[in-house]
Amino acid sequence: MSSKPTVIVAGAGPVGLSLALFVARAGIPVTVLEKRKDVNRQSKASTFHAPTLDILGQLGVADQMVADGVVVDAIQYRDANGDILARIDFESLVGLTSYPHRLHYEQSDLSDLLRVALDSDKRAQLHFDSEVFEIAERGDQVTVNCLHKGRETRFEADFLFGCDGAQSVVRQAAGMETVEKHYPGMVLRLYAPRDFSVHLPGLDGITYIFNGDESVSLLEMNDCRRVVVRVPEGVSEDEAMSDAWAIGRLQSLFPIGDILPAVEQRDVYAATRRHALTPRTNRVFLAGDALHLTNTRGGMNLNAGIHDALALAQGLEAAADAASLEPLHKVADERGRITRDILIPRTDATIGTGRERLRRIVYISKDPDKLPGFLHQQAMLDMLGGVKMPRVNGGRYYG
Repeated sequence: MSSKPTVIVAGAGPVGLSLALFVARAGIPVTVLEKRKDVNRQSKASTFHAPTLDILGQLGVADQMVADGVVVDAIQYRDANGDILARIDFESLVGLTSYPHRLHYEQSDLSDLLRVALDSDKRAQLHFDSEVFEIAERGDQVTVNCLHKGRETRFEADFLFGCDGAQSVVRQAAGMETVEKHYPGMVLRLYAPRDFSVHLPGLDGITYIFNGDESVSLLEMNDCRRVVVRVPEGVSEDEAMSDAWAIGRLQSLFPIGDILPAVEQRDVYAATRRHALTPRTNRVFLAGDALHLTNTRGGMNLNAGIHDALALAQGLEAAADAASLEPLHKVADERGRITRDILIPRTDATIGTGRERLRRIVYISKDPDKLPGFLHQQAMLDMLGGVKMPRVNGGRYYG
């Protein structure tokens, strides 16, 4: 194995750009291929947890994110009457991380920050309008064929990292099988004004309101209040997007008047869980949505993808130093284990279990011995397998 390998990253979302930037800063040449003509600006993930911010801090973008985003110091839980049943702050994370909070920040804005950083690194090449359609792994090389601005173009490298999303062409071309589950119904997102709190005074940056096993999530963004609610089976997308249905759905869950006239945007999407049975071949590796796709509750999937990116970049650097594939294979397998044994079960547990989940959270919020462990899980501090994290304040990073 060459002491300075070459790398191709498929996909220029936050995971692919983070991975490419870590690789480039390790002195390893990297080429990024993105099928779109620019970064994806569709509103997608928006929650960033403490260890993810620490990772992005190593890339020099976290402080800008904090300055422009919404810092969430506590999680609030209410019942259908609007009464606060529990409020859990992030105090127990102080000293474990440089960012002891959550952050609400648009995924596309992070992509912009990472793109600017990558463009300034001469060891990285970023090609838009470059859609991968075929890969071949032969010996110690990987060949990638893509349509680059409409023309068939071939790229070759020592390693290929598939960060090309839930419908990953890299994963499919490499023959990596997946396990898939479609959650019942869909998810409706409404983008309400930030002064939404006049309807429910005292909201925190993230507030969950429960009515039996049903719930609604209220996330404060820097330009709106994002309202997220499940759409039951049997309701069509057109019906869910209508004012009448949305008003009725929200009023059935918590005490609120007619907010729809003030809503500027809304969308509906299907909720699906999918993960690859293996995270790699010999020289092809998966990260982010290509490796795992979960439901959106808790905002864990993109965060896990950023963790994948750092782990794989560190594994690649260790493999180059050792002139052996073993260190890279080891961290990739560990990220696969984290996906299978922790990420998927934890996000699955949030579906359709509202009543029991709320009862458990209220109990934990009153027990100072159990609360830190709960917060560490919510912040994904126990999902850092394969990642070497920095020490904070001279101590040991939790995880």
